Amino acid sequence: MIPSSRSWRPGYATAGTLKRMVAPTAVARAPKPITRVLAPVRPLHSAPTPSPTPSAATAAADPKKMKIVTAYAFAAKPRETEEAGDDEKSTTEAPRPVVPPRAIDPMSDLGLWRAKMLKGGDAGEDALMVANSPDQSTVLLGVADGVGGWMESGVDPSLYSNALMHYAAQFAERHSTMPTPQAILQHAFDQVAQNPDIEAGSSTACLLRLDASTGCMSCANVGDSGFVHLRPDPTSPEGRMQVVNSSAPQLYGFNCPYQLAKVPTSMLQPGSLTNYPSDASLHEVDLQRGDLVLVMTDGFLDNVHCKLPPKESLTPDAPQRPELLQLIDMLQDKHREHWAKTKKAGATAADEKQDFANVVASTLMQYARLCQMTEEKVSPFQIDAARHGIHYPGGKIDDIALICAAAV
Repeated sequence: MIPSSRSWRPGYATAGTLKRMVAPTAVARAPKPITRVLAPVRPLHSAPTPSPTPSAATAAADPKKMKIVTAYAFAAKPRETEEAGDDEKSTTEAPRPVVPPRAIDPMSDLGLWRAKMLKGGDAGEDALMVANSPDQSTVLLGVADGVGGWMESGVDPSLYSNALMHYAAQFAERHSTMPTPQAILQHAFDQVAQNPDIEAGSSTACLLRLDASTGCMSCANVGDSGFVHLRPDPTSPEGRMQVVNSSAPQLYGFNCPYQLAKVPTSMLQPGSLTNYPSDASLHEVDLQRGDLVLVMTDGFLDNVHCKLPPKESLTPDAPQRPELLQLIDMLQDKHREHWAKTKKAGATAADEKQDFANVVASTLMQYARLCQMTEEKVSPFQIDAARHGIHYPGGKIDDIALICAAAV
């Protein structure tokens, strides 16, 4: 298990088997503290979501057709009281008054939809969704990260992010031909703006549409959530994955992402940031059998290296392979052994990929939580902070939402 100087650490027995990228602590130019904002801890959850796209038999008849299987995992960040040390607990400074936020009504359409997606769990201020077109040929994946600063104004940050994903899922599921991710995002944005029950809020958003019949993947991304597209390396006998596509974060500055927002006139302030679906970065790429697609909020991306960090951040003995790919390598090996021993008679390639997607989603989420709680591993967030003259050792504590899709 990764050592941690913090008092809270999720229990995950196999974490010690994961290869780690060894890197020294980056030196900042002008150290200054950042307050780490935390929320109530919730148990870890993962939920497999098989996508009933064309059958394996149908896919075999047409090279263009395939099946998409999906799984997702999520976790809310831990309580502030569990992070605070004795010195912090003994402070006499009066806490800033916070207006109790208006929470999502559990019996509303939104509340029932979220409960179904999270299966009784909690993703904190993050939201995620998986939706299929009526003919089951296309799947839509989405994550959103509600901006926590709204809590000080008495607004539940998760309300906006969940509503955005809810409306996106509804819109996608009722179209025989699924619209583009940007069009879906625009519809969801408009619906949130018109909903009187959503007073205010803002969120990043990343939507991906995977078309099993055409082998096309398209994406619209606003902010610092994003995706990573992996494909087996044709030169690797073990079928090791390589990154073939990924999104770049949209940022105004350090830790200040683009965000879709609903801001009442009474809350407008000088310098308020508002973006629109038209500001989204757009991607369209081919999807092939064997590909893995990961969609995640910054709770993962700020803590796990999806590409090699700068050379000055690495020790001489650091593996020359991104941390994410090291994890996938390990999971491929372990799962191959496990599946050979446990697969049932009649199991298909889609069944195997579904099981692998479940393992990938759950393990990556839990590994990211471990990385959040240690100051001994240099995180992507730490490297970015150092570029801006800020000393922030270790991981960034945050909610995590992650979806894994596999093309069979």
